[in-house]
Amino acid sequence: MNTSILDINRLGLLLKRYFIENKQRELTFWGIVTVVFALMHLGGTTGASISVQMFLFVSGFVFAARSFKFFNFTPGGMHYLMIPATHLEKVVTAILLNTFYYFGMILISYTIGTIVGTGIGNMLFGTSNPVQFELFRAVHENYYHGFLVKNTATGLFDTFITFASIQSVFMLGSVYFKGNAIGKTFLTLFGLGFVLTLIELSLLKITFGTFHFDSHMAGVSLADSSDFFNWIEITGEIFKYGLIPFFWVVTYFRLTEKQI
Repeated sequence: MNTSILDINRLGLLLKRYFIENKQRELTFWGIVTVVFALMHLGGTTGASISVQMFLFVSGFVFAARSFKFFNFTPGGMHYLMIPATHLEKVVTAILLNTFYYFGMILISYTIGTIVGTGIGNMLFGTSNPVQFELFRAVHENYYHGFLVKNTATGLFDTFITFASIQSVFMLGSVYFKGNAIGKTFLTLFGLGFVLTLIELSLLKITFGTFHFDSHMAGVSLADSSDFFNWIEITGEIFKYGLIPFFWVVTYFRLTEKQI
């Protein structure tokens, strides 16, 4: 075997192996997803983007959590580790399938389902709803005390970044936990989120001294907070984009620790 750490030919063979072994399942899933999207759009496309996004994220992390299901059973794990490919090639294959292939599959199914569902709905109900692909640019209304504060537009790229972040976390959970990766990953995320929230609230209390809760939000009082919160926003953006490759790298090193 070529001992280079990443060989395009082996990568192609790994992808080919996946689709040969799962051809029937993938075709069935494509059909089911298309039908689901068609049913969602029988009454038109308006307001369906939230449901589509929820379906994308939930079905996506279930798919990602099964990336390394081979390790749930010792014989399956041994067979997977003995495949003549490097760990990096196996991780890259998982990334391509879980993130890019799955997202592309959803977009194609969504497009077909939206067209078919809207057309059938117009014929059945005598309506004339236009075909609009709201997933490509979803607008969310943000309310505070019953009043509309602002509309937040979420483009397709933002949706992809959120999706890729979720996939990277659950792919790591798939290789890290043996059995019930979805539940264990959820519990880990909840625990980390709880701890980080406590730390954040403590820091706000120590730093600003006027931190308080009301029925809707937490507030702080600052004389001039624009620069501070701009810095926080920039840091958050860097963290958001850096989180995805970070989990990919951790997944790779976790996989290298697996033994036959």
